[in-house]
Amino acid sequence: ASPPVSSKDVDIRRHMPDLKPSIELGPSLDIKLWQSAGEDSRLKLLLPLRAAITVQGSPKDIGFVFHPKLNMDITDLPGMPGWNLGMLAGPLFGDKRQHAYYYNVAPQYATAARPAYEANSGYAGMQYLAALSKRFPKYWVGSFIRYDNLSGATFEDSPLVRQKGYFAAGVVVTWILGESSTRVLVDD
Repeated sequence: ASPPVSSKDVDIRRHMPDLKPSIELGPSLDIKLWQSAGEDSRLKLLLPLRAAITVQGSPKDIGFVFHPKLNMDITDLPGMPGWNLGMLAGPLFGDKRQHAYYYNVAPQYATAARPAYEANSGYAGMQYLAALSKRFPKYWVGSFIRYDNLSGATFEDSPLVRQKGYFAAGVVVTWILGESSTRVLVDD
């Protein structure tokens, strides 16, 4: 005879495993669509294709991500010399393994409030980002605001999706401890 199963054992079996941290690696095709005469503004089409893997003792391949986006960079904003503005927007797409890693609910982890779910490949939402920065002689400051919207994503019906959109923002200050006496201009 099997030992009795306690409610604690049932809860442990239904607790979904934690997600491991992941990294994405891969090429990006960057196409310059427009540049101002003074080269202080430019519009690019960025086409990155990345493979995602978990960061753990035995890394696991968790699929591919494609994130095409339009990127606008403006240096020396009018009336704000030295300040730089970057804006980008674009859709995200993922394969079935990528979406399954984040949004699947295997039958053994299903509950009344979290039914079993299997994600498909395809559209994964939109991302919008704006960043503002300036370099001073001894430090650099920057800030960003980002909005992600999952409306229409192939996995939006997953019980793990709690909200369809969210904002994130941040501010950073970096102190410059030293620099080379020879400076080189880089055309980005």
